[in-house]
Amino acid sequence: MKRIHMVRFTIAIASLAVLGILALVIVARGIGGGVTAAEDDRFRINGTTLTKYLGTDTYVSLPDTITTIGDEAFSGNETLTSLTIPDSVTQISYNAFKNCTALTQVILPDSVVKVGPGAFEGCTELTSVEIGENVSSWGSGVFANCNSLATVTIDQDNEYLTYYNGAIYNGNMTMLYQVLPAREGDNYVMPETVETIDTYAFWNLQNTKNVMVSSNVAAIPRQAMSSMGSVEDVVIQNPTASIGERAMANNANLKQVVIPSSVVNIDRRAFSGSPDMKIYTSRSSTADTFGNSNNIPVIYEAEYPTDFMDSNAGLEEKPNVGDSPDESTTTTTTTTTTGDQNQTTTDSNESDTDQGNTGGAQQTTQNPSEFESTEGYIHPLDVPEKDNVIGKTVIVAGRAVVLMDNHRGQVYGIPNSVEADVVTEDSSDVTLSGSQEEEHTSITVNVEQNNTAEEDSIAQRKYYKQKDLTSFDIGENIEQIGRLAFAESGLRSIVIPDHVTEIAYGAFMSCTNLADVTIPDTVSDIGTKAFEGTAWLNNWKNDNADDSDFLIVGDGILLAYKGNAEHVEIPDGVKQIGAEAFKGHTEILDVAVPASVEKICAEAFRNCSSLTGLTGCEGLKTVVRGAFYGTQISEEDF
Repeated sequence: MKRIHMVRFTIAIASLAVLGILALVIVARGIGGGVTAAEDDRFRINGTTLTKYLGTDTYVSLPDTITTIGDEAFSGNETLTSLTIPDSVTQISYNAFKNCTALTQVILPDSVVKVGPGAFEGCTELTSVEIGENVSSWGSGVFANCNSLATVTIDQDNEYLTYYNGAIYNGNMTMLYQVLPAREGDNYVMPETVETIDTYAFWNLQNTKNVMVSSNVAAIPRQAMSSMGSVEDVVIQNPTASIGERAMANNANLKQVVIPSSVVNIDRRAFSGSPDMKIYTSRSSTADTFGNSNNIPVIYEAEYPTDFMDSNAGLEEKPNVGDSPDESTTTTTTTTTTGDQNQTTTDSNESDTDQGNTGGAQQTTQNPSEFESTEGYIHPLDVPEKDNVIGKTVIVAGRAVVLMDNHRGQVYGIPNSVEADVVTEDSSDVTLSGSQEEEHTSITVNVEQNNTAEEDSIAQRKYYKQKDLTSFDIGENIEQIGRLAFAESGLRSIVIPDHVTEIAYGAFMSCTNLADVTIPDTVSDIGTKAFEGTAWLNNWKNDNADDSDFLIVGDGILLAYKGNAEHVEIPDGVKQIGAEAFKGHTEILDVAVPASVEKICAEAFRNCSSLTGLTGCEGLKTVVRGAFYGTQISEEDF
């Protein structure tokens, strides 16, 4: 009996010892607050993607075996204050750290290439951010609702991102990604280099009261200036032409928007949820009519000083980027990709200017062909590379050419099994230069209602700018409608008969009164901008009663898209993704392409900057070169 008691006593002591060790581990973890790679139970990892962090520590050191921090991996974590991201990580995905409300500091190492939409959204205590030199893909609203973030630091060698005056831009400052929520100063004057404003760019600002939009912004896109927080006044400048759906929605503090007469298209929901605003504009302008039709007060005298200047306690000197090649430095950049790293070299040929001159004096540069003849100049493609180099990017005057040995390096974005011919669009579909366009503006053509028997097409510019032409019957022999055939004419309706198979570039472009269009399923080819600027297309985009976000016409041609989804599924039966169909939809992350799609047309996904991949594509046969310009997808993958 005593022996049994002794055994039980020994077991009890051993159990207490184990519990003591566990207690010490728990205490140690509470004191240090750290997680190491060895404690894999706190990390859910699929391959090399961290899909979820389950811990509650204040500091986390991520495993160096991961390359991707997955969608919402840390989302909602309320204890994490800082972390170490290893050099193995190349991608931080959608909402990866959303609502990490205790996070105060983030350092993105040079290995990180992509930061997805909303990656740090709602990190309300975040005050310090350092961004490495290789981040080249930047999602929408990365720092939305980061109410304490006033500034970020971007590596000086980063060519893809620029920080200035409390805002983040792309490398040449032609696109505004985001004005930081806690940016200092009442006034924000958008640099004149900016041409495009990203979705959610002004989300929930804390201090900024007055905003002036760059005069080079052609349109205020959907939700670009929605939910702006503290903003009270916005000045839009000539020649901005349109204000998109919910572009300035849900602005409780917005008092006044200056809208020039150049704005000719305002979505009916552009200002929804902005109850106390007024429109300042000229009489009889589109904005005047819009305001009076939508119960928005219209005033004809500004109610605040119109000459406000940029204000920011830490206002920096504007970076020397974003100028066009004929006004500034022409730079040739070569990026070589190896199995281990990216190496970037830059050759620049600067125009002769006085040191310190900031007055915009005229400058001169050489074009690329002149560089080649310059003594001592070696073209980057002629520079011999090491054996481990698998790719090279050459950037000249803001345009990039990517060369890659795709037998050794995989291009991201397209299913491996997809094979399609990449073709160059016929030169006849290229927009005429300004001088060529001017040549034709004075030509007057007599209206002819019937075509001769010999004609099988309506000739190029046949009824160009014929304002008196309000209707037209297309002859029975016509198979093709030529380039700019009816552009800027007075057409109000058009029925395209079933013997027409092709509608060429800009055929009905800027026919502002053209509200009724019938396209038969015999039409198998519609050129770029064929219906751009028509009332028919604009009305469809603004028709919220239409359940479909896809305008499908002719023989399965997806002509336009008006949705705002991040994950897009193209309807089955579509045969072509039309020219510019998804252009500028920066919210799109990926697109499911059905097997029925055989062709992706010119610039179909132009400037869909967040687009990283297509799925499906089993029936894809042809991709027109330039279809993915401004995205993260390369045509070299087909």
